[in-house]
Amino acid sequence: MSSDSVSIWGYETPNVRVARMKQVMVRLLVAFLVTGGIAVVVLTLALGLTGVIPVTVAVVIGVIIGIVITAVATVIGPPRLGRRLPWVEPEPSDRRRIDTLLSGLGFQLGIPESRVAVVAYSMVNGAVLELGHKEPVVVITTGALRELETIELEALLARQLGELRLGLVGLNSVVAYWDQVFHRAGRQLSDWQRAEAVLLDRLGVSVTRYPPAMAVVLEKALASRSISSTTLPAWLWLCPVGVEDLEPDVALREQLLLDEVWTIGAS
Repeated sequence: MSSDSVSIWGYETPNVRVARMKQVMVRLLVAFLVTGGIAVVVLTLALGLTGVIPVTVAVVIGVIIGIVITAVATVIGPPRLGRRLPWVEPEPSDRRRIDTLLSGLGFQLGIPESRVAVVAYSMVNGAVLELGHKEPVVVITTGALRELETIELEALLARQLGELRLGLVGLNSVVAYWDQVFHRAGRQLSDWQRAEAVLLDRLGVSVTRYPPAMAVVLEKALASRSISSTTLPAWLWLCPVGVEDLEPDVALREQLLLDEVWTIGAS
C-alpha cells in the first residue's frame, strides 16, 4: 500500500490514514489531559498537598495515571463498541450467499480472510467493527439480507471491506470510542465523515464495477430507516443512523456515484 494512495481496479483512492491518525492523536491527547488532570486534582485535594515538591510529585503521579488509563481504555474500549448490538445468526442460505461473495471480494481486494456478522435491524445498513477478534468484522443488518439483490449486497460488502483494505477500521474505532466517552457523537456529520463516506462508496464501486448497485443500496438504506439510534456512533454506519437532515447527504452520494466517469473494468 502506497503512503499516498491505494489503487484498486485502476481507481486511485487517497490514503486517509494520515488524517485519521491525527484525529486519533488529538483524542488521545484530550483523554490523557482529562484523566491526568482529574488524577492530579484528586490526589492534591485528598492528601491535602501543599508546597512545590508535594504538588510536583502529585503531577508526576497524575501524568503516569493519565497515560495508563488512556492506554488501557484505548485497548479495551474500541472492541466493545458493538457489545450491545442485537446480534443474530444468519439463515444457512444467507450464510452461503455471504461466503460466496466474500471469497470473490477478498481475492480482488487482497484480503485473505474476513468475517461477517449480522444484527437484527430492519434497516438496510452495514459497518465494520473490531469486536475483539483477530480480524475486523463486517457488520450487516437483517434488512440488508432481506432487501438487497445479490449484486447490491456485493456492493455493500465491497464498500465495507474497502474500509478494512484502507486500514481505517482500528483508527475509526478509536475515534468512535473516545467520541462516545466525551459525548461528541452528535446528530450532525462533520466534513471528514462525509468525505470518508464518499470515498468508501467509490471504492466499493471500483471493486464491483457497477455504480448503480451502490446507488441502489444507498437508496434502500435511506428508504428503510426504522431506527433513530444504535449503540454505535452514527457515522460508523454505511447510512448514518440518527443524523438530522440525512436525505441531502445521501442523495449527493448517489449522484456522485452515477455522475462519475468510471475508467475501471480492465484489470
